[in-house]
Amino acid sequence: MEDNVQQTDIQPDIPPIAEEHSDTDLVNTKYLKKKDYVLFSLAQFAASAVTGLVQGYLLFFYTVCVSIPPAQVGAMFLFSKIFDGINDPIMGVIVDRTRTKWGKMRPYLFCAAIPWGAVTIIMFMPGLYNSMPSTAAKVALMWVTYLLYSVMATVVGVPLNGLPAVASPNMEERARIISISRILGSLGEQAALVLLTLFLIVTNDDYPNSYMLIALVIGILGPILMMLGAKFVKERLEPTSRTPNVLEGFKYMFRNKQFLLLILSNLLTFFRNLVSAAIIYVVSYIYCRGSLQIIFALPGAAAAMIGMLIAPKLMKIMDSKKLFIFATAWQSIALTLVFFMYLIGGRAWWLVAIVMFVAMIPVGILNVIPHLMATDTLDYWEDKTGDRCEGITFSLMSLRSKVSSGLKDYTMSYLLVFFGFSQALPFLNDHTPVQSDFTKLGIFSIYTIIPAILNLVSIIPILFYKLSGKKMAEIQNRLAVKRLEETAKSQDDASQSESV
Repeated sequence: MEDNVQQTDIQPDIPPIAEEHSDTDLVNTKYLKKKDYVLFSLAQFAASAVTGLVQGYLLFFYTVCVSIPPAQVGAMFLFSKIFDGINDPIMGVIVDRTRTKWGKMRPYLFCAAIPWGAVTIIMFMPGLYNSMPSTAAKVALMWVTYLLYSVMATVVGVPLNGLPAVASPNMEERARIISISRILGSLGEQAALVLLTLFLIVTNDDYPNSYMLIALVIGILGPILMMLGAKFVKERLEPTSRTPNVLEGFKYMFRNKQFLLLILSNLLTFFRNLVSAAIIYVVSYIYCRGSLQIIFALPGAAAAMIGMLIAPKLMKIMDSKKLFIFATAWQSIALTLVFFMYLIGGRAWWLVAIVMFVAMIPVGILNVIPHLMATDTLDYWEDKTGDRCEGITFSLMSLRSKVSSGLKDYTMSYLLVFFGFSQALPFLNDHTPVQSDFTKLGIFSIYTIIPAILNLVSIIPILFYKLSGKKMAEIQNRLAVKRLEETAKSQDDASQSESV
């Protein structure tokens, strides 16, 4: 892939200049239509369905369905995220250097969506793994397919996550499209769960083939929705004239201190991802009913959507920094309550599911806030230097997400080993549980108290974050005036050219 597509002049979709504008008029000009919100959200739904399947179930598939040792799986996940540490910023620079008539984000969605879906299907084919002559061959197949998946995920994820930042200059519209798309993305993450429950019922708890069927559905339909979003959602902010090089992609995170603090804080949130990853183990090995996962996960997803919906309202009361701290503390307290409730005998699945609903509301808030803060750091950097680095910014956000996922899977793999997890399908022929009481307590700890305690570490970097609501309002006003002046100059130059 070339890192500098042939340059084509792109004029930003900005209304004609009026003689007088107030700062409020400039900041509040509307650019997005309903179809922009709908189509981008559907693209985010599809991408989240793919990542939700892989992040939520691939560890279980590898360790239980095709019997790859957990230590081998954990090591592969961790290494692949280090690989992404090089891959994502490079992709960000490639995006920021791209100039085409379709923009700098959308071409990559057209190119990579179908290969990404195809590799996802291949990863979940139990027959392919079981045809391997040895465990070493299975491990080799795992490495090759997952690294291919990681490359395709980068090529799709970086431009897709960066598209809202260039879809509108209006901060309110960007917040709305991010919020709506994150809600649809949250639903997409649960697509695999709904399909898993359906297929487990139909196949009588045949886990390996159920995962294969899920991958087929998501791997075929997902790319179609992603390409529709790429086709119709425009890029309305013109790229800056200067294009970054690869080295700048790595330097940017350290130069933009506010963005660095955001990345460090969100990297440490990987502990809360243990909650969703542990659900399949909790329902299968503690409650001995794999189909119960939908009872645990769907209300949790609904709670997260409530959190996403109330996040904009809460931001009117407190800024992003305070809201991040508030939501993190809320989840940790709720998870601790669930753990001690389990210890004293409140182990009924329905009771645990109810209290976990409360614990998952702040997850929705924490899904929205970092992306809004990332767009704030973009505006802060443009105000400070004149450059906008959407590709680099969202490549590093994507990197953070992937490294968090790798750390989550690596940590969970070794916690399972520590707690004596038995690598067997959830039930024997008579549906007798196959894990010891110590292991089951360990699984429940991974689900509750471990993330409750460790997730609080993510608050430390954000304490030093300085982009308050008042400061961002000042930055937005300055940028609005700057864009108005640039557009006026562009129109004057065009008029002079026509007159000549």
